[in-house]
Amino acid sequence: MFQVSSFKFQEKGISIIEVVIAIAVVSTVFFAISQVSISALRASTDRNTKAKALAIAQEGMEAARSIRDASWATNIAGINFGATYYVTASSSQWVLTQTNPGLIENKFTRTVILDNVSRNINDDIVDIGGTNDVYTKKVTVTVSWGSQGKNVKLVGYIMDILKN
Repeated sequence: MFQVSSFKFQEKGISIIEVVIAIAVVSTVFFAISQVSISALRASTDRNTKAKALAIAQEGMEAARSIRDASWATNIAGINFGATYYVTASSSQWVLTQTNPGLIENKFTRTVILDNVSRNINDDIVDIGGTNDVYTKKVTVTVSWGSQGKNVKLVGYIMDILKN
């Protein structure tokens, strides 16, 4: 009689290849999670910065209204329209100056440009043609930051409603 012995392979532990594959999979997962986290953090920071810039721009628009209210004839009618101005506080009042006061919160630059406004025969504001309305000015407030030229811009109109 002839007897055949059978060999059984028993798995005793994990092979080196399996360990390497497991480490590669875990590393890839951790890398992907860290990249998603970094992207989310950057997006959150960008949103916060943009919201702060928008608040500074809104403050600039309110400052332009305050300057108008103080005296249209002195503060608005006599400026160079189309020129770049900066809003600063002087003696607890807002003023327009062509001298850059420096960065706001060490990050932002706010500029204000006032332009003439033209109206057509229906008294609508028009970009081309029309008659100059000396009692209405277009206000463009721009807040910029960063080396990549990021900015927010608000455009509005002010009128000599107080006739001063």
